[in-house]
Amino acid sequence: MINIQTRLSRIYSKEKDMVSVSVIIPAYNESRTLQRILGFLEEQDFKDMEVIFVVDERSTDGTAEYVNGMAENAGNLKVILQDGAGRLGEARNIGLEAAAGKYVWFLDADDRPYPDFLRTMHSLAEKHDAEITQCNFIRSSDPETEEPDTECTPLVASGKEALIERAYERVPVTAWSMLIRRDFLLNNNLRFPEGGYAEDVDFIYRAFEKCQRYCYCGKPMYLYLENDNSVCFSKQNERGQGEISVYGGLYDHFRNGDPEFYKIFRRRSALMRVRSASHMDHGNFVTYIKGRECRDMMKRELSDPLTPEYVWLRLSPTTYYIAIKIFLKFIYYRDKRIFGRRSGK
Repeated sequence: MINIQTRLSRIYSKEKDMVSVSVIIPAYNESRTLQRILGFLEEQDFKDMEVIFVVDERSTDGTAEYVNGMAENAGNLKVILQDGAGRLGEARNIGLEAAAGKYVWFLDADDRPYPDFLRTMHSLAEKHDAEITQCNFIRSSDPETEEPDTECTPLVASGKEALIERAYERVPVTAWSMLIRRDFLLNNNLRFPEGGYAEDVDFIYRAFEKCQRYCYCGKPMYLYLENDNSVCFSKQNERGQGEISVYGGLYDHFRNGDPEFYKIFRRRSALMRVRSASHMDHGNFVTYIKGRECRDMMKRELSDPLTPEYVWLRLSPTTYYIAIKIFLKFIYYRDKRIFGRRSGK
């Protein structure tokens, strides 16, 4: 404990109430990752930050006691107890309300930001006056995976352009890869959905819709650490159904929005729903694909012009399911894979 408290005293300033960045970290049974995440924050070559831990009271591994112990000797470290059942979305919303920074960063406790994350992201946000600044990431099972030696070539775009980039999956749909201006979120009443799954998907599309200036850095500055106990891997049926529901809700939402974007999104959202269904087990996948709602959606959105998915899913949902599972295991979730392309190392 003494070692961690000493670290915290070096990371945070006790003299300032106003900070540039509020780092919001939801914590549920994360006692094993706390020392590691604080070490990663210590490595940041940007120090004007506060850290807000939102601890789920249902934690059973002493997370709350551990964080409270650290906070006793830290300056800009806040600890908030989450007593609701709103899961990750609620925790992030609680942290946002308590934040004092110009920008907020929704950091996951079991990942690793590289040392240049905050300095580069803050610099880009300030230089381009961006409400949302985002970076690329690399996924790995090894926390010692080195940061790729690549340059940051920023894309500066409008919110509509960012929506199109996201619809075609050219930028991530992950809140932890973003630095977001706090007043932008508060003024537009942007919050995460609570109590369900795929909260990042809903939040990011709606945030892009309101955004005037968006900046994306293609350099991977965040290491997403594979965790077999995470929702992505442990609750596949819930995750798949959650994504289907969210994309369906966004389909309805954008129906009355910009006609040009809706023309793109109605088709893309249909593709994302059938692809999201592949997260579920085979039985639930087939039941969804053969259901009336999905069949009508595919006919309406994917048959004119005809897409390979529509033909394949009508002829043989099982072979499609097997192909997607192989793709996810050996390509999409490949160790040390950079988002959008394979790692060159």
